[in-house]
Amino acid sequence: MPNVNLPTGVNLYYESHGSGEPLVLIPSTAFSGEVWKPYQVPGLSKSMNLIVHDPRGTGRSTANQQVYTINQMANDVVALLDHLKISSAHLLGHSMGGRIALEMALNFPGRVKSLIMAASGSGQAARPGPDCIPGLPHWLVIRLVEKGFEKALREEFCDTSAFFTEEFRKKHPDKVEEFFQLAWATHSKLPEYIHLIVARHNWEATHRLGDVKCPTLVLIGDNDSARSNHLAQAETLKNRIPAAELKVLKGQSHGFFWQAPEETNQVIFDWVKRHTTK
Repeated sequence: MPNVNLPTGVNLYYESHGSGEPLVLIPSTAFSGEVWKPYQVPGLSKSMNLIVHDPRGTGRSTANQQVYTINQMANDVVALLDHLKISSAHLLGHSMGGRIALEMALNFPGRVKSLIMAASGSGQAARPGPDCIPGLPHWLVIRLVEKGFEKALREEFCDTSAFFTEEFRKKHPDKVEEFFQLAWATHSKLPEYIHLIVARHNWEATHRLGDVKCPTLVLIGDNDSARSNHLAQAETLKNRIPAAELKVLKGQSHGFFWQAPEETNQVIFDWVKRHTTK
C-alpha cells in the first residue's frame, strides 16, 4: 500500500482493506497501523472498507522531530479521506487515537458518520489524579531514565496490567510477547514518542463535548488500569456527549482489541451496521 504526500505537510503511510462502509482505525500513542493487522483487519474488512494508517511520527509516515498536536493529526485524517475521495467515514480511535478522532468530529462534523471512543478521553479536565497534568509526565521521565526506552515499554505491555490483565498474561505469555514485538517493530522512536506524549497531555476538549453531533459509542474495559484514568474519562464522555452510549467490556484492560478480539470486533461491527445510512 502507498505513502501519500498530504497538504498537511506529512508523508502518510496508509492501507485500505475491503469494501463497503468506510471505517478509519486510529491507533494509540506512538503505535502504527500495524497493530490492527492480527485481528481487526481480517475480521472487519470482510464487511466494510477498513482504513488504517501510521499517524505522523510513527511507522512509515513522516517523523521529523518537531512539535506534534492532536489538531495536526486530526487534519491528517481529513486530508487522507480527501485523497481517497471519501466524503465521510466512521471513526474509531484507541486511547490517544480517540482524542484524534474526537478532534476531527468536533472540527469537521460533516465528515464523521459515527465515532467510537475506545479507552480514550477528552483531556486533562476529565482526568483526575496527580499524574494527569499538561506537559511531559514526571513518572514517565523517571521510568525512561531509569529503564531505557525499549525496556520501559516492554515492562508496560508485558509485565503490568496496563494493556493485558494478569490472568491473560499468565495464561497467554506468547500472545503478549507477540503483541509487543508487533508494536515495537514500527513504534515511534524516542524523540517522536516524547513529542506525541506532550501532544496528548497538552490537548483539551472536555469543554466542547456537548458540541459533538455524531452518534458516539464509548468503549472501555472494566479493568482498565492505564495511567490516564480512562474509566473516569469514559464516564465523562458518556455524560457530556449528547446521546452517547457506553459499552463496558467485562474483564478487560486497555488492550481489549488484542485480549478479546472477537468480542471487540463484534461490538464494532454491530455499531457501524446500526449507523450505516443507505
